Amino acid sequence: MDTTLKKVLADVFGVRESDILPETTKEDVGSWDSLKQMDLVLSLERAYNITLDIQDIVAMQSVEAIVRVLKAKGVHLEE
Repeated sequence: MDTTLKKVLADVFGVRESDILPETTKEDVGSWDSLKQMDLVLSLERAYNITLDIQDIVAMQSVEAIVRVLKAKGVHLEE
């Protein structure tokens, strides 16, 4: 998985990078609430120099979904 994405997710949610898996969902992370979602959005926008719209933000309910949104924005992620 992309190291930048793992770092952003770990920093935003206060978890270890090793705990971030593609199948991780919002329900798996106790700190993933609406405020952290906005923190995530801002962090992703800064890290990848993109702008996320409301549809993107709503769709980001799992790591896998975040990857899909980033790829749709033209972000190249490490596998």
